[in-house]
Amino acid sequence: MKPESLQEFLAWKAPYTSELIGNGILIPQSKAIIFGPYKSWKSMTAIDLTFKLASGKPWLGFKTTLSIVLMIQLEIPKTAYQDRVNKYVLGNKLNPSTNLFFVTARNLKLDKGWGISMLDQWITETQAQVVIIDPIFKVISGRLTDEYDVRQFTDRMDETIDKHKVSLILIHHEGKDWVVEGERYDRGADAAFGSAVFGWWCDSSIELRTESEGSNLFIMSFPLLRLAEEDIKPIRVEVNRSN
Repeated sequence: MKPESLQEFLAWKAPYTSELIGNGILIPQSKAIIFGPYKSWKSMTAIDLTFKLASGKPWLGFKTTLSIVLMIQLEIPKTAYQDRVNKYVLGNKLNPSTNLFFVTARNLKLDKGWGISMLDQWITETQAQVVIIDPIFKVISGRLTDEYDVRQFTDRMDETIDKHKVSLILIHHEGKDWVVEGERYDRGADAAFGSAVFGWWCDSSIELRTESEGSNLFIMSFPLLRLAEEDIKPIRVEVNRSN
């Protein structure tokens, strides 16, 4: 890094890049957070996005760029997670075996040196272009509500992005609703649980919310799109439990 004059800055030519997810949702070396309350289809949305990116197929109407994807999953036991993935593969007839890699772990702390070393190794082995981590709370050893603790994580993630030129998609939980005079107050990207650092740091924030508990329908909204030229209206998504 060095200071550049205005002439030097404007003369710089960026390498050609394609959006990984269209409409400015994800570009190379950017960060997105998908969040929502309990049972809002976060993990299944992540699986669907993983396969669409690894296949270069549209995701919920958004164009994608064929990418090598590393999915790191820490919440669901491997047997149950394998059942979900296998059901998706058979039901959707998608099997991008050479572009898709999975890690199922119980303990990985990415605000610690040992955790980052493991992540470095996995990215190097797979040559991943997109890393998806599900969920955030399993990879942070500090308090998610503490600005300093969260920055230990986000700073290390920025170092990983710079080192490996990857993009990140993180799955996160939502905080408790704010209810004002009996009405739910929409906090946008700040509705994600924990420190406001998450919202300050990510480039795109995607919220999932079911219309009712146990529903197959959910609303996907886009409270933060820092890299998009236009806002994206909420999308109503229906889940087919058979596939």
